[in-house]
Amino acid sequence: MMRWTVAAGAVLACAVALVWGGPGGVAVQSAAAASMYAEEAAVGTILDAHRMYSSDGAEWYQCDLRVDATESAKSRLTVGQAVKAKYQLAKGLSPLQRPGLGDQIRAKLTAPTEAGGIVWSAEGLEMLGRGELVNPGEGAAVDLGSRNAKVLVKMFAPLGVECHRKTADLLEKLAERDGERVRVQIFNMGQAAGRQEMQRERLGCATVLVNNRFMFTLAGTGKGRKVLLSHKPNEAQSTYNSEDVVSVAEQEIARLYPEPGETAEEKSAP
Repeated sequence: MMRWTVAAGAVLACAVALVWGGPGGVAVQSAAAASMYAEEAAVGTILDAHRMYSSDGAEWYQCDLRVDATESAKSRLTVGQAVKAKYQLAKGLSPLQRPGLGDQIRAKLTAPTEAGGIVWSAEGLEMLGRGELVNPGEGAAVDLGSRNAKVLVKMFAPLGVECHRKTADLLEKLAERDGERVRVQIFNMGQAAGRQEMQRERLGCATVLVNNRFMFTLAGTGKGRKVLLSHKPNEAQSTYNSEDVVSVAEQEIARLYPEPGETAEEKSAP
């Protein structure tokens, strides 16, 4: 609220300068006001999005955007802040081409120009992948662990397949021994509820999501090892094995539940 009060004050100051100030005063005040609304680049994760209306071959959306990173030394945005933003998309885009819940984007954001406004304008959207988000689903075949856990593992797979069954068994054991810090939801692709949640997540194949993401770098020697928790594990051509899923979850637990004297920010997400 303080930010918008300051903005309203700046607009009022400009109005006073126009009435009482000389030409030099007007120029200074106008330049200050313009700088307040200059666009800046930021990276953020969409927490909620809905379609507003269509106009001239485009569709307008509004979302709640959590700021993950700023790209300006004097940004008015702060990491972790949630702002409302509106953006325009071309009509006819497939669901995978439209930014949605949990997607991480880079965009040029412009602060509201009207006094008291709260909706930022986003342009030049670039989809970066999935952002970090705890987004529990419904209809899980298995749901273990605390609802307040900071780490959420959502597994989508045909549970009758041996390689996926191994992953599910390891995750159930993880939840049994560390259920206060991790929640495990396992969705069976062979059941309607599992397929529905998978569609809501916009996934097309067996995938394990750890706080909404499936691409990670496991710490180790050198730059670590990249894993992609998608498709079948445990085969020569696989991008991960069942044990990797547990390693990723444990790595995230360690990051989000730091030891005394250490902050979560000191352990940056891979």
